Amino acid sequence: MTTCEIVAERVALDEDLGEHADHAASCERCRELVAVAGKLGATHHAIDPGLGFSARMTVGAQQRIATRRRRRIATTVGVTTAAAVAMVFVVTRPTDPKPEPVIAMNPIKTEVEPPVVVDDADLKLLVSDPEAAARTTADWKHITTPLRPYKKLLQGIR
Repeated sequence: MTTCEIVAERVALDEDLGEHADHAASCERCRELVAVAGKLGATHHAIDPGLGFSARMTVGAQQRIATRRRRRIATTVGVTTAAAVAMVFVVTRPTDPKPEPVIAMNPIKTEVEPPVVVDDADLKLLVSDPEAAARTTADWKHITTPLRPYKKLLQGIR
């Protein structure tokens, strides 16, 4: 605050000028301000602020509060949006550069491999006659016989 502002504040609050009295006597603006305050004090009647003064002050204060609130909300939304965009950028950005494709240096095979020969009777039956292979069944007595000792072991367990 400048010295002129301090003098104006003290005059408005009707306080003693104190150490700023020398400045008020030498500065033209401050001298006029002190003189006007003295003339107003000499009139000896209260200054009427006018009809509806408190209503005007209340409306003005509410407008200021609403404006500050709108600015605060807009700032919060803007900062939040910027942070979200930054996070999306950081999360979706690839960490490593795109790897260059590796060219395989495999030689081309020009030789033909001979077919594999299998001497399996079941495979020959399946290939030669699939329907007959589908009708073939297993001997279930032969399959369940080795399981009898395990059945006795598990009789009491469910």
